[in-house]
Amino acid sequence: MNSTIKTKLFTNWHTMRWVALSVGIFLAVMAMWHKDIFTGFLSAFFVFQAVTNTGCMVAQSCGIPGHNEPASDQESEINYTEVK
Repeated sequence: MNSTIKTKLFTNWHTMRWVALSVGIFLAVMAMWHKDIFTGFLSAFFVFQAVTNTGCMVAQSCGIPGHNEPASDQESEINYTEVK
């Protein structure tokens, strides 16, 4: 488990991840400077997305990763019930 967290934190740092981290840090400084709670939450949101590489910053990371299990024939069939 620790290796997957470490891998997610330290790999695949692309440009948008650095931009999100920079925006998050900038907003954190502004939140402390102006003592604004909403800006602090917005900052935490950007920093969280940058650190964990989640969100839709790039088209490849948008969405939930699917499982690689093949679908069985029984699951693909749809059964309908007629209501009278």
